[in-house]
Amino acid sequence: MELVRGTCAAADLRRLIDAGHISSDAGISEDQIQPASLDLSLAAEAYRMPGSILPLAGERVRDLITSLAIDRLTLSGPTCLARHQVYLVRLRERLDLPDGVEAYTNSKSSTGRIDLATRVISDGSPRYDRLSPGYSGELWLEIIPRGFDVLVHSGLSLNQAIVFHRRQILDSAGLMARWPQQPLLFDPAGQPLEASAAVRDDRVVMSADLDAAVVGWVAKRSHLPLRLEGLARHKAQDFFTPLPRPPSGYLFLEKDRFYILATWERICVPADCACEMIPYDATAGEFRAHYAGFFDPGWGLGGDGCGTRAVLEIRPHEDNLILRHRQPICGMAYETLSSPCPQADLYGQRGNNYASQQGPQLSKWFRSEPG
Repeated sequence: MELVRGTCAAADLRRLIDAGHISSDAGISEDQIQPASLDLSLAAEAYRMPGSILPLAGERVRDLITSLAIDRLTLSGPTCLARHQVYLVRLRERLDLPDGVEAYTNSKSSTGRIDLATRVISDGSPRYDRLSPGYSGELWLEIIPRGFDVLVHSGLSLNQAIVFHRRQILDSAGLMARWPQQPLLFDPAGQPLEASAAVRDDRVVMSADLDAAVVGWVAKRSHLPLRLEGLARHKAQDFFTPLPRPPSGYLFLEKDRFYILATWERICVPADCACEMIPYDATAGEFRAHYAGFFDPGWGLGGDGCGTRAVLEIRPHEDNLILRHRQPICGMAYETLSSPCPQADLYGQRGNNYASQQGPQLSKWFRSEPG
């Protein structure tokens, strides 16, 4: 099967599915196909593990499970995964990729916003979230609930796959060349920002917003489990505390606590691109800036077409941090698609949960009102 160079848009994902290169125990529904990514879903087969582990070359994930698993679980109904435990869950999807076609995976936005860490493991690969060219085999998801106990079930989608043939990431020159026709970054009022101020080291750089009445949320300890089904079933106050604007201008982030903030800038992703959020710079502070890092084509193009803020999921893991308004905090790496997404396939055209977010919005499992 011939694919054009670049990241697969929805049309190419459908071709790979139709040709049997991507399959599923339950069949792949149209709802799983996003503008440039594929939602992966949990099977019922799951195991509690003593810790994280990766296979060596030639080793199957099942071999590791046979040797190390502590408990076997079934996710045929709602099942509780406990905080700080490590689980391996088989995904219903499996791959039989053509030669030269590979993939990477990451958590969905709703997953990252509840401090739920997920990473894909595949046979014979000592790397998380990377599927080698021509990979054929099962997929497993490592799940580590960091903030809350969670109730999960088979069929639930916690992460996504991005498939590509000779991935093309735009460098600084490519980003600057696009800017006159389609600015990629806007200020809060919807005015385009200058490319010279936004593009650094092949990334579009975004900063933290600490100038709103509520600048974000911090997770709190809760005895309640998060039930991951349906929409808006939980009260925010049971799991999170709102963060008001810091009067001093300094926001103190405590080590090993989980925060949700938002960017000051509004970003958009053109129809022929996707983008991935990455940490701004290792020297800017040791924290995990995000769990979910993929933005489909069409992000920020709805409404006034002047971008949508990005949400930041932050967990300082070595030291306490002090954050200030407009501090650079993440970079967006743009990649070109194999073909532009038609209007009907763009993000936001099918009622996506975060298409119009303009601040530090909680996950889709929470009610929109603060209380």
